[in-house]
Amino acid sequence: MMGNDMLKAGVAALALLLAGFGSAHPVLAQEQVAAADASGDAAASPEPLSADEMEVLVARIALYPDELIAVITAAALYPLQIVEAARFLDRFEKDKSLKPKESWDGSVVSLLNYPDIVKMMSDDLEWTQTLGDAIAYQQKDVLVAIQQLRDEAVAKGVIKTDDKIQVVKENDNFVIKSASPEVIYVPQYPPQMFYEPNYVWEPIRYYPDPYPYYWYPGATFFAGAVTGAIWAAAVDWDDWGVWGGGWNGNDIDIDCNNCFNNRDFNGNININDVDWKNVDRSKIKIDRDQLNKFDQNNIKNRIEKNGDNAIRDRARDIKNDSLANRAPGKTAGTRDVRKSTVDGLKAKPANVTRPAKPANIQKPAARPTANRPAAKPAKLNRPAGKPKPAARVDNRPKKPSGLGNVDRGKATKVSSNRGHKSMGGGQRGGGGHKQIKRGGGGRGR
Repeated sequence: MMGNDMLKAGVAALALLLAGFGSAHPVLAQEQVAAADASGDAAASPEPLSADEMEVLVARIALYPDELIAVITAAALYPLQIVEAARFLDRFEKDKSLKPKESWDGSVVSLLNYPDIVKMMSDDLEWTQTLGDAIAYQQKDVLVAIQQLRDEAVAKGVIKTDDKIQVVKENDNFVIKSASPEVIYVPQYPPQMFYEPNYVWEPIRYYPDPYPYYWYPGATFFAGAVTGAIWAAAVDWDDWGVWGGGWNGNDIDIDCNNCFNNRDFNGNININDVDWKNVDRSKIKIDRDQLNKFDQNNIKNRIEKNGDNAIRDRARDIKNDSLANRAPGKTAGTRDVRKSTVDGLKAKPANVTRPAKPANIQKPAARPTANRPAAKPAKLNRPAGKPKPAARVDNRPKKPSGLGNVDRGKATKVSSNRGHKSMGGGQRGGGGHKQIKRGGGGRGR
């Protein structure tokens, strides 16, 4: 009898013990989930770039037309597709019948119209990936840095309106767009002049041949050829956003002169109804009076109507997915873009080899030479005289600028001067704010 009582007491004690564990288990689980969430946030948010680092990151594209910047930043979210696109272009030189992959994003397909830029982004994949991270977590900071560099370039006469581009100030922001509705001239300039101390400033040049607008049906790789819809991109400087995706072109008709390869048709057809996979672009005409419907502001307003076209939201989704699958402790090499502006860039950006200065060359102090290497960079496969976009190599002796020692200083606070709207800083992940300052020493206005 006593044994039965002891057995019952033991069972009761065990039940109480298990009940205690059961009540404690939810608390322990919540703590584990919280810890996992915290580690997930850390993995999904790479170390942010400083204001100086951000300026070096965007220096090579800061003076490009706005729409091209939007396409580049959107395509930077797909670095593997950029590599595939570069290989595709190499094969396309030998076989013009090749078509882009249907799985590629519209931004990558559109960028095929700019083969030099595709090559630059593929060759410098670290830069491309870092730009993609910056767009995902510091989009506002990216755009502010571009405006800061434009402010300085305009003040120093590096870029201005001419027969190829228009430089217009709107709401305290400099907008750069093509002077032609059909082609884009891409500026050529050494990005080092924005951040290397004592670098001699020089006006921009242009590549000898213009590029076709990526959305224009005559473009070689018009995005609609693959996606079946019009793909466009724009920068909204008032709201500090980048947009890219489909837009409504229902009011645009084209003149099809038996342009379809798979059926007979002659007459006008809505641009959204075109089967771009089976069309001969050489037989397409657009009424020049309708080209104003491709106006930059018009396109921006159209694509912004679709919330899915916000590049920042798309970027965060992509980056969060990819970073969640990254090995522990691995984050993007964001701090490798540059070492320090303040220290005068004593260390050069990764993977950049600058040709040695030619020996025994005497150059007059009053006439600095062009910022070009004496010979073509090793990996270039283009005709002589066609430089690589935003090439970072430089062969010029570092003579003091005629404007004096260009001291970038610290950027002052970006506030209502920019677009008359609150900046809110560069947002990362859970809504943290990174405030970029601007101004200081030597920024002409």
